[in-house]
Order: sequence, then structure tokens, then C-alpha cells
Amino acid sequence: MLKIRGKEMNAKTLAKHIEISLVKPETTLSQIKELVDTCIKYEVNACAVNSNHLEYIVERLEGTGIKPDIAIDFPFGTGTIESKVREIEDALKKGAKLFDPVIEFGAIKTGDHKKVVEQIKACVAAAAGHETRFIIEVPLLTEDEIMTACKCVVEGGGTYVKTATGLNGGPDMPLVKKIADYLENTDTKLKIAGTGPFWTTAVALGCLAAGAEIIGTRAGDRIIDELPVFESIFRNIEII
Repeated sequence: MLKIRGKEMNAKTLAKHIEISLVKPETTLSQIKELVDTCIKYEVNACAVNSNHLEYIVERLEGTGIKPDIAIDFPFGTGTIESKVREIEDALKKGAKLFDPVIEFGAIKTGDHKKVVEQIKACVAAAAGHETRFIIEVPLLTEDEIMTACKCVVEGGGTYVKTATGLNGGPDMPLVKKIADYLENTDTKLKIAGTGPFWTTAVALGCLAAGAEIIGTRAGDRIIDELPVFESIFRNIEII
């Protein structure tokens, strides 16, 4: 038995910490169909796409318990408050249950934190009680800017800090731990994304052990399939 933070990690419980995404601009409907099939097979937490494929996944996921997740102002985060809100409201009408807005990275870098907090608060309000996962894009920020971005998400009432879009890379484990430690005593949780082809079961379990709640990845099926190997290696080990 492998336990992490008091929870037994088996295929079923691990799947509830995983959200499989496909948000590349060249994505075809055939690829989205395969994505949804995989999400349903593994009973993951959510299926994340861009808005052009939202209505399809909403229909396919009906009754499965898997949440349709939508990227907002993706991937640059340069939209206005009004455009971000309109996009969320439109996605909400079309059946989205989770929202991943991209914050304005440039505003963090120029020190306009008030603007970022205002955008976050507006997005949270537009989501009408649904979870929000604000993408702070750690590869484009310094460590101080990353922590400032986390502070803005907390102040704005975001449900999660999400580490990256996946287009520019992602965090290393020390940074995962630092963000998780900062968020530990707040109402905001941590979603890790952006490690791309480097996602492995070991990395996923390490992120969860560090304090992350959700893993956003394209490799969710592989992570779950390889779990039995880690269960056999770390038999009777509990990570607190």
C-alpha cells in the first residue's frame, strides 16, 4: 500500500487528482475524441480543452462525473477584464464546470498587482461558484514574481494557482514545494501543469506529496498505468 498525505494511492484515487488536457491550436476533433475516451476510461477528475471543443466534450462527458474544463484567455492572458469575463460567461452557458484563466504576466512584471487582483476577482465572480485555476506561467516569471502572482490569486479568491500553460515549460520540484508551502495556510490550492513529456508517475506522486492537489497533464493514462510499479517498490511506505 502506498499512502500520500494520509490517502491511499491506487489507480482510482490517483485518477481523481488528474486532469487530462489537450489545448494545442492544431488539435483535431479526432484527437479530442481520443482524449475524451481516455478520460472516461480512467475516470479522471476533468477533461480540459480550448473553447472550440467545449460543447463536444460537455455532451460526451454528460453523466460520467468527469468535469469539462476550459482554458480562458489562453495562452497569453492579455485580454481585458471584460473579455475574460465574457469568455467565462459564454463557457458557463455551454456547460463548462471548471475554468483555467491565464493571468496577465506583464502586469505582474510591471508591478501592477492591483490590476491582476481585479481581473482575478472578476473571473471568480463570473464563474459563479465553480472552481477557478489561475495560470501564472512560472517559466516567464522570476521566483519573486511567481510568489507575487500566487499572492494575487489568493487575494483575488482563486480556487487554485496553476503553474503553467504547458507551452513554455513548467516548475521544478523545489518550486512546487515553495508554492505549496506558501498556499498551505490559505484557501487556495495548487494545480501543477507544464512539465510536458517529463511527466512520470514519480513526478506526479512527488507533486502530490509536496502539497499539490491536481495534476494537469496530457500523460494521465501513462501516469496511472505505471502506478502499480511504484506500489510494489514503495510497499507499506506512507508519505506524510
